[in-house]
Amino acid sequence: MIGLQKQRSQQKQNSYRDLVAAIATGKEPNLAEVERLLSEFGMSLDDLKQDVEVYQTRMALKALVATLPKIDQETALVQQKIAAADRELEAAEQRYEDTTAPLYGRLREINEVRKEISQARQELFNTCDSPELDEEYEQVEAEMESLTKVNQELESQATYVEGRAFTERRKSETEIKQTDRDHRLEQANAFQKQAESIRQKIRENTRSQEQLVKRREEIEERMRLA
Repeated sequence: MIGLQKQRSQQKQNSYRDLVAAIATGKEPNLAEVERLLSEFGMSLDDLKQDVEVYQTRMALKALVATLPKIDQETALVQQKIAAADRELEAAEQRYEDTTAPLYGRLREINEVRKEISQARQELFNTCDSPELDEEYEQVEAEMESLTKVNQELESQATYVEGRAFTERRKSETEIKQTDRDHRLEQANAFQKQAESIRQKIRENTRSQEQLVKRREEIEERMRLA
């Protein structure tokens, strides 16, 4: 009797599991069978729905787990490709090292020679015994120094005049009468024009300095060859 009851209970459970599996896989269940099984197990439709969702979730998880061999295979293939790329990179780095090592060595030697050449050029310049070239060089240096001082003074003047122009514009904004505002603006414009004239002179002096630099370099070269 007990064995028969267990067998019937197991059959009912198997029938319910089959019902859940059928619904979960999209099969249309027999409504009478559904009502009978739910009644026998004392379950509601929500209980059945929950069991179906659990079954579907497990199906998805099983499908995901089933992809592991394929994932392992792909992982091994990717790792092989990475290892091959690493070997190619290592070989390329070695070729680069083999190629550039002697080049860098030669570059260091060249730089040392450059230093010696620079020292030699300076020594030739320092030991030049031509009074004419010395005088010409000193004259250029004096002109450059003079232009530098002039530009410093002009820069101060330009800054001062620009400040006056700014002040007059600010004051024009506080004047009540239109005539006073116009007068302030005229003054500001006059100061601004004066500043622009000064800065134009600075630019001209700067161009003259650039020419003097070239002249000085030419004299230096002549002194080295003298």
